Amino acid sequence: MATIKVQEETQNSIIMKKNTFVLIILSLLLFTNMSCEDDDNNNTNEEIELTATNYIYEGDLRTFYLESEINRLNGHIEEWMQIPDSDPGYNQAQENIAAANDQIDLHETEIAGILSPAEAFSIINPIIPPIPPSPSPCICFNVYNSIRNIVLLPGTDQLSLTIRDYETETIIVSTNNNSPVEIIPNTQNSGRFQPFQFEQPGFNGQATLTIQSDGQTYSILLDFQEPE
Repeated sequence: MATIKVQEETQNSIIMKKNTFVLIILSLLLFTNMSCEDDDNNNTNEEIELTATNYIYEGDLRTFYLESEINRLNGHIEEWMQIPDSDPGYNQAQENIAAANDQIDLHETEIAGILSPAEAFSIINPIIPPIPPSPSPCICFNVYNSIRNIVLLPGTDQLSLTIRDYETETIIVSTNNNSPVEIIPNTQNSGRFQPFQFEQPGFNGQATLTIQSDGQTYSILLDFQEPE
């Protein structure tokens, strides 16, 4: 009888061990399945494709700003050149002219060094809407309201972008240095772009764009239009 009792206890022990092993396996399978579901949920974002009408290029914005500054400085130069040498302000005007010409040279040198998106990253150049018929509502950079990304200049890692309605100063778009920056495929990590969302979808009209990047800040006027 004692032998039978020992055998029964041994069998019960084996059964308990098997049940424990099965529970451990089931727990592992459940954990793995939940982890896979979490990964699937975290990877639902589709890869963003840059098209001709869904992004703007920081290089185009910067070029527009520099060209506007050159036009502004040339306007001042014309005014200063009208001051006769008999005027007490003549010498100061000459100094202003020299300083303005130096600044124009710097701007033109910077413009010459700005590559197009096709040259820099081998991606399609964004389509810029045609200039509105004369009289133009403003000296603006024309852009489609279908844009959802800004491509950074080569060498720029972070950028903050603010777009405000020109009339109401309401914020339309706002990013900061902590906003996600994506890598443009097939650029060996040299091409970057920052996605953004409109606070007012379908916005049309004038807006003020301000960019802060690499220690420099500048603003230009935009004229949003519907895609063709």
